[in-house]
Amino acid sequence: MCAKSLGAKMPDDLTMRLYQPDESKARQRVILVTTVDEDGFPRNLMLSHYEVVAQDQSHLMMLTYAVSKSTQNLLRTGKASLLFLDEEMSYYVRVVCKKAEQTIDEAPQEILFRAEVVDVLEDKYPTTRITSGIKFSGFDPGMTEENRKVVFKKLVELAES
Repeated sequence: MCAKSLGAKMPDDLTMRLYQPDESKARQRVILVTTVDEDGFPRNLMLSHYEVVAQDQSHLMMLTYAVSKSTQNLLRTGKASLLFLDEEMSYYVRVVCKKAEQTIDEAPQEILFRAEVVDVLEDKYPTTRITSGIKFSGFDPGMTEENRKVVFKKLVELAES
């Protein structure tokens, strides 16, 4: 069995995780983002649930570091795949991105993207299950935990506007 396309809308469980993530678990989960370099090789970026917010089932807001090669790929191609792989779900979300006009003052080194969902693939087998996902602890050394929460709150506000 191959990954099954669910179409251009994220399922409810993923949308709710990205709209109102559970503080106790979701904030520790890593979202893998894949872009393509100019030489055709995939490039991976790890984001947290502080940096990706659902506006609705078809639209996301993403915050990435301006200096990263993955961000440069997003600016160049406008395409990415977001991987949500853990014990609760296994989705690959293909998106097209555009740099947002808005910025977040508290995150001056980051670029805000608006992303539209193009396709969601569910990779699930009835006889297997993923027993864990990639998780992190702590926070970016360039930001305090408190600042990250402020940035996340602003990102949510932008997503809701």
